Amino acid sequence: MALEGKEFGHFFDEAKPRLVGQAYLFTGNLQDSQDAAQETLFRAWRDWEHVGRLEDPQAWARHVLHNILVSRWRRARTRRVRSGSERSREGLPTDVGHLDVVAALRRLPANQRRAIVLRTIVGLSASEVAAELGTTEGTVRVWLARGRAGLVADLRLGDASTAEAVRTHDAD
Repeated sequence: MALEGKEFGHFFDEAKPRLVGQAYLFTGNLQDSQDAAQETLFRAWRDWEHVGRLEDPQAWARHVLHNILVSRWRRARTRRVRSGSERSREGLPTDVGHLDVVAALRRLPANQRRAIVLRTIVGLSASEVAAELGTTEGTVRVWLARGRAGLVADLRLGDASTAEAVRTHDAD
């Protein structure tokens, strides 16, 4: 049993910062990101006998994290609709560049946002992203191209060299 504890400890140390970072790109809120990562890691610990045997426990964790975030977003949206309230701005300064990127990512369709985060931030190949999302590599490349084009337009990265760099990023 001690060996399993060490294996989970290694998984935890490696996964936690990645999960928090990925969640932040989806939510734009550090506290919500930490909470979702913590819930994901708790589920991994609770089910470690199964999760630890998987070929890629980190892929499992990314999948669980995404489901947690989507579930929370749906519950929050339902509460807002029922209460008739608009979502308030969190009072964050608008002159901080990374917040603009996070906000632009949040405006993308979920499939494009998830593909961009997995490919660009996590560093998975397009084929690995396709396997994780249960789709084809061609579909992932389309999502990436559309998502990046949306980011370029949203962030007004209109100069030709920037737009071309974004378009050709996945040519590998």
